[in-house]
Amino acid sequence: MKYPKKRLSLSKQVKLRKRESSSIIMLLREYSLSQWLEALRQLNINYDKNNDLIKSKPEFLVVGADLALKAARNNTNARLPTEQECYNLFNAEINLSEGRQSLIKLFGLGGVSFLAAWQNRFHYTPSNMVGRMLVLYESYNEKLLEFLGFTIEDMYLILMLITGAYQNEYKFYFKKEDLVIEDSDYMSEEKITSFLNTFSIIQEEYQEIAKAQKIYEKSFGKFKFLIRYPIIKIDDKYTIPVYEQLLDTLSNNLYFLLLENYAKIDSRSSRAFLDEFGLVLEEYVLNLARVRFKKNQLVDANKIVTKKKEFRCEAVIFHKKQALAIEVKKMYFRRDDVINMDKENIDKLLKNHIVKAFKQIENTLTYIRYEVYYGLIVIPDIMIGLESIRTYIENEFKEEAHFDKNIFICTLSFYESLMANDNDTIFNILDTTKNRDFSEGTDIIMVMLNMRESDPSIKFQNSLLSEKRDELLQKFIPKRI
Repeated sequence: MKYPKKRLSLSKQVKLRKRESSSIIMLLREYSLSQWLEALRQLNINYDKNNDLIKSKPEFLVVGADLALKAARNNTNARLPTEQECYNLFNAEINLSEGRQSLIKLFGLGGVSFLAAWQNRFHYTPSNMVGRMLVLYESYNEKLLEFLGFTIEDMYLILMLITGAYQNEYKFYFKKEDLVIEDSDYMSEEKITSFLNTFSIIQEEYQEIAKAQKIYEKSFGKFKFLIRYPIIKIDDKYTIPVYEQLLDTLSNNLYFLLLENYAKIDSRSSRAFLDEFGLVLEEYVLNLARVRFKKNQLVDANKIVTKKKEFRCEAVIFHKKQALAIEVKKMYFRRDDVINMDKENIDKLLKNHIVKAFKQIENTLTYIRYEVYYGLIVIPDIMIGLESIRTYIENEFKEEAHFDKNIFICTLSFYESLMANDNDTIFNILDTTKNRDFSEGTDIIMVMLNMRESDPSIKFQNSLLSEKRDELLQKFIPKRI
């Protein structure tokens, strides 16, 4: 007869955690930073080729690189770290992350999924991410040039140069010279230098900024600096241990980069940027819908809800006796809110954005007499699982809204892929999501991936975004030739 394992006392749990933490630090110090990053880069290359190893998901490689940057020394080993040793880093990130019990205490059992959401944060279509960078931030070209010395178009073209010289060649390192185009009147060496200075970092500086925020070698679960600096400089060479993180930084985190630079001017400038960007984001989301639906199908919700003080969403799409209400929220968590488990700020954001969006859509839908209706709350890509958000707010704010099951929270990445499809398919995806059991996963992108298995016509690449990307690339190619 098997008996359940006796649970360790709190003091023994603390001792075990310290022992495991020390073991991981010792492992990290067995190899140099270069060796760790080369091993992680090799896993990233293999994942890109095969896409079949859960353990070498890009999300895990990011945390491995972060741990190496914080703790690796100059102890060069005769060999690179093994795959299993890399996996040990990933397991440590999951098992030793600080605050697991605090999360449960603050947020209930749903807090554990808050902690684990980073493990699936790269669920997006890369071509859409690049296209978004060009379309969404197009109006900030001059400001980026003023702040950083390069434009959005420059960023994209440098990304293409890195892709060609580094990523597609499966290299471990590249030099600035590999990206420079001789006698080019379109891409100067100064712009490439500015780009690398903005997005790269050396180990010593990485450790300094981490320590300034009390993040040390044994601070598991705090990898935010690699999100800001996805390129690592070692001597005169550069490496990108996780290519997907570079894409994420140039698209999802460009907002934070702009905000940082507006804040350097003064608080008024940063507030003005926040207000303005909300309108830019709203227009971007609605433009993606305008590509798919006719003008008379996409109706401003102000024409539906006419009383000034009533809640209303942005717009409603009408299609074959079906309605889809859309509300856009620029709900960006501060970089530290999730990592530091800042319940006060997380609750404030959820209430002021997500809960309010439910109320806005629910009230708008009361004016629509269709039996088949849906709602989409479109938010930026964030490091909290959407199912976690829904479960949490339904309990925490249950008196605030009805939380209609036909209304879905949808990240910008998921929305871009949804709007890549034809009108009938879009509503079919929403209907499938509505009828999906919670245990199967109700994130729209997961539903689409499952549907794609039996229906190859399901699309993920958005034509508006890919056309913008291809247009710029064609403009650049003749100049390089």
